[in-house]
Amino acid sequence: MRFVAAIVSFVLAFILIGFGIAQRTVFAEPDRVVAASTTDSDAVLSVLEGSALNAHDGRQKVEVSGSERVVAVYGRTGDIEAWVGDASYNRLTVDEETGELVSSLVRGSEQEVPDAIGSDLWLGEYAGEAALDFTLNVPEGVSVLIMSTGVDPAPSTVSVTWPVDNRTPWSGPLVVGGVILLLLGIGLYLWAFNHLRKARGPRRTPPPNQPKLPRQPRYSARKAAKAIKSPDAPKQIESSKGRRSTRRMTAVLPVVVVSALVLGGCSADAWPDFSGDAEASPSASPGTTVETVSAVKDVAVTEVQLKRIMKQVADVAGKADAELNAELLATRFEGPALELRTASYTKRAADAEQPGQPAIAAEPIALSLPQQTDIWPRYVLVVVQDPADEAVVPTALVLKQATPRDNYKAQYVVMLQATTFPEVAGASVGAIRYSPDNKLLKLAPEEVAKGYADIIANGEASEYADEFDLASDTFLPQVGPDAKAGRVSAVTGPAALTSEPVEGTGDRVALATEDTGAILVMSFGDRETVAPTEAQAEITVGDAARLLTGLSTTKKGVFVNYGYQLLFYVPPAGSSEKVRLLGATQGTTSAGELP
Repeated sequence: MRFVAAIVSFVLAFILIGFGIAQRTVFAEPDRVVAASTTDSDAVLSVLEGSALNAHDGRQKVEVSGSERVVAVYGRTGDIEAWVGDASYNRLTVDEETGELVSSLVRGSEQEVPDAIGSDLWLGEYAGEAALDFTLNVPEGVSVLIMSTGVDPAPSTVSVTWPVDNRTPWSGPLVVGGVILLLLGIGLYLWAFNHLRKARGPRRTPPPNQPKLPRQPRYSARKAAKAIKSPDAPKQIESSKGRRSTRRMTAVLPVVVVSALVLGGCSADAWPDFSGDAEASPSASPGTTVETVSAVKDVAVTEVQLKRIMKQVADVAGKADAELNAELLATRFEGPALELRTASYTKRAADAEQPGQPAIAAEPIALSLPQQTDIWPRYVLVVVQDPADEAVVPTALVLKQATPRDNYKAQYVVMLQATTFPEVAGASVGAIRYSPDNKLLKLAPEEVAKGYADIIANGEASEYADEFDLASDTFLPQVGPDAKAGRVSAVTGPAALTSEPVEGTGDRVALATEDTGAILVMSFGDRETVAPTEAQAEITVGDAARLLTGLSTTKKGVFVNYGYQLLFYVPPAGSSEKVRLLGATQGTTSAGELP
């Protein structure tokens, strides 16, 4: 029975080891799935849709080739479609039956498009010569846009590869279990063999009526010694079969165990995971960069995009400020922010001692509030703090993207004066934009603009004075009635100063706060005119007009436009709070001689 148990252990051991190794070799499934498409279309764009990228689980390796220049960008599907617009493009999807990547041509009226590289819409972008490959891990709401130069046809060959989880979590236990049974079988075999040697063969019961054995001869020491010395005496040979078998088995055992462990695998994917964690996806190959994108919502920009945009805005502002380059500045600024900074460049070019506008920092971003939208134009409110000096007043910027193919531009740059800021939604949620005549606020955005302009003109005598928190307003003394009266009295000679309000060039943007109030940004200004009060009288031009126009004196008179960029908190309707000014920036924006 001992030999039978040993044989059974050997058989089971080799079955388990063989099946465990077979799972890693002959029964192993492919480690990837590939879908490819080749097209001869003349369309300048190809769109690899999010449904195609997620036709299989796991990260997506995209390979593109077939043109001298290859460009691939990825972003939210809605943003990709908006950027494509009316252009013809190849729509790449995965056939559910065959699993192949298929291309269908979508004809449009536009046959040429601008270069996609550098757009603020994208979550990531790649460019290369002749061929390109990159690895992503994106949700279904993200697509890939592929192009060459925007004039030449899009690259003809596109393939997507997904890793397949071909792990064999039970191969390790099977191999190890087989090795344990093999060792047990060897032990049983050695035990049985040792028992056989001690017994010297099987014991038998003598048959009945056995004849009487002959009498044994007496022992004689002389005869025994003679028999030993005799050359014809047979030599007693001890069987070495047991030792050879034992040595052979001992030599084979390490080879079997090592081979089984190597082929069976000691890696983690050869063992089941009982930790309860989510199943891990196959790891990326060495040197591969995997871009991971979480689910994205309909907000104007993601946090990753905003950081990149703010860096570009800050870099452009810094370089343009140093070079007094208004043309460069216009690539990332517009409206009131552009007007104020451009006027500053003109004054600094005329007089190097003139102070410049405050520098714009890219980070740290203390607050970001993107608009919750999937249409254009889009707006984002950003508050940044000077990293070198926390005592410097934080700056609020409002960025605007006019169309899908435009980049974000800073329309407002407002210096904050408030010590507390209203609660707003997180950057991943965003805020809706209120209409200018929204009645859910204590004052509609258009009423706030009208009311504050009246307060600047009339001060506390304004009919809107009770609607605004004037006690905490540090900006009003700089531009209100008292400040204007001081400038009027400063004019001497045959001249008089008059002023009138002018409309601002910026959009009125009201983004919802957590309490259903709004953060409102807007602009307007004043035009001050200094004209002679006597015919043919010549008057001296003030410093601002002189630096902006180059005139020292005039007989016609001059005008100077002052721009105000204002940021308000507007409480919800029914609130006992008042409209509060959060920040303001002002300065001369233009000047000229009267006709």
